[in-house]
Amino acid sequence: MSCTTGSSVNREERHKSIGVPMRCWCGRKEDFLVSKTNENPYRRFYPCQGALQRQTELHLFKWVEVAMAEEFEAQKVEIGKAFSELQRMGGDCSALEDRVCQLENDAKLRKAEECSNKRKAVVGVSRHLGVAVCVAGGLALVYKAVCG
Repeated sequence: MSCTTGSSVNREERHKSIGVPMRCWCGRKEDFLVSKTNENPYRRFYPCQGALQRQTELHLFKWVEVAMAEEFEAQKVEIGKAFSELQRMGGDCSALEDRVCQLENDAKLRKAEECSNKRKAVVGVSRHLGVAVCVAGGLALVYKAVCG
């Protein structure tokens, strides 16, 4: 028997199943059974219970090993997608970390520049104050010399 059976393309598409089947296209739940035929002794398969009762091949039939192989292949694809997403997120995190470090360095640089500017301002005020004290002292000496 084949994995999917049907007499027309439309019906075949309707009950085609990838991986472990949960339900047939007719809505019946799938449970596996063990074959008792001479061709496939003790081989496990998923049949539609409705198909077994009516002796028709229009419902889902799949060997367990075929279903498991398809399921593993589908999971492999999903795991690959998840790893790709994790790699993308890791790149985003690295870029964000670089940006945060850059902003921290910019903030430290601005703070250092502010301190430097304040220091320059204090030095400038100190010079002016020193000049003012010298001028005042010189005027005091001149006043004392003139006035007595």
